[in-house]
Amino acid sequence: MFNHVFYKNILKFYITFFSIFLFGKINGDIDGKITNSGLFFKNLQFNYYPKTHINDIQTLDIEEFRFGFSNIQIENKHDSTMLFSKIDITGPELLIKNLTYQANLFRSDWITNEKLKRINNRESIPKIGIEKINQAIDLFFTDKNNYPIKTNDLIINHYIDLSKPPFNNNSWTYTLDLPNTITAKPTHINPIPKTKSIIFDYQSQTFKLDPTMDSLNNIPFLHWDYIFKLQSMSLQNSSSIDLKIDSNKTDFSLVMEKGQFRIHNANFKANPNNQLNNSSLISLPELLIEGNKIILDGNLDSVFIIHKGEGDFKIKNFELKIPDGLGKEPEIEDLLTQIGVWNNSIMVRLVELRINIINQFTGNISLKIYTPFIKVSIIGNISIRQDGTNIPKIIFHNTEALIHPVALGIKNWIKKWEKDKGKSIHRNGSAIILKINGPINNLNIQGL
Repeated sequence: MFNHVFYKNILKFYITFFSIFLFGKINGDIDGKITNSGLFFKNLQFNYYPKTHINDIQTLDIEEFRFGFSNIQIENKHDSTMLFSKIDITGPELLIKNLTYQANLFRSDWITNEKLKRINNRESIPKIGIEKINQAIDLFFTDKNNYPIKTNDLIINHYIDLSKPPFNNNSWTYTLDLPNTITAKPTHINPIPKTKSIIFDYQSQTFKLDPTMDSLNNIPFLHWDYIFKLQSMSLQNSSSIDLKIDSNKTDFSLVMEKGQFRIHNANFKANPNNQLNNSSLISLPELLIEGNKIILDGNLDSVFIIHKGEGDFKIKNFELKIPDGLGKEPEIEDLLTQIGVWNNSIMVRLVELRINIINQFTGNISLKIYTPFIKVSIIGNISIRQDGTNIPKIIFHNTEALIHPVALGIKNWIKKWEKDKGKSIHRNGSAIILKINGPINNLNIQGL
């Protein structure tokens, strides 16, 4: 909500545009008023056909676009050393209605690229292990003039160390069949039990080709249909700024009566070669960022101090549809199964963060996250340490988190965590209750 860089950039824009010119160029006082100003377009349409990709087509349609300020008032008092300026601004105001972007592009298959990346990541640890074992075998043969029968021969003779990576990772085990192969197999505790064994040909000193990898590497470019639709996006702001400017610094005091950014019905869909099962979908019916009665002051060469303010961040009914080709990747499939998702569609019904800064020292905070697989509610108090020089330090007090695991997989995961750690999480019925205190970068969580 209170992003220092964002607000300082806005303030620099206002000050540069309205005040520094007056201070540097005019020997006197100037007041000004603009009742209404801005840009307005209706029924915009653009088509783009890049010369380098003759198969690509891109279009953009916007029913309505508005940007401007509905009111700007400036009052200045100027003496030989300092400018005193008061600026009241209603704006900037932005409205975009019924935006549609469509593209038909001939591109590589990002789903396949992501699958290859994940396979390579899963195989990285055992392949490093095999390479170290291969080096150890060469040393063993040089010293003893024969091959080790088992990896244990390399361990007891100190050619490999089980306490060091990658051999301290118990999700893989290694077997020898020399002088033919070295094989890495996933163990029963491997997080991806469907992972295939990896075979290294000792004679040719190469890894045996995985048919799956080979087929993925040979998939050609595809025609992708992209479509992004936005029903509306709006921005509103009403602020008052008091400035004191001299040759050394600029002090300011800002009061933002109301600021609001809203997105209504935004959807993005990507479809490769009309493969509906591999369509990706992101749907955002509503996003709201709102600030009210924010009061802060400082100067442009330091961190400002927040005296008061209310902020609200809200997302409702967000949906992410994962392509089938990616949803069947072992780790993703396992995660979706644990949270009770069977159609590759993840829904977040509500994310809402509210912050109320009562004064420059105290405030309260609440967070709600509601999904079909878990519900989280956090309510508490915060204290703020501000010195105008460093980024404010936020400390939680008497904050309570109420967590309701809904999906069976998440409940089982929590029970397994309790068993492995030998700990019991505090509950009230089926709800987990945690007490949170301390600075945000070093929280003390009671109840674990």
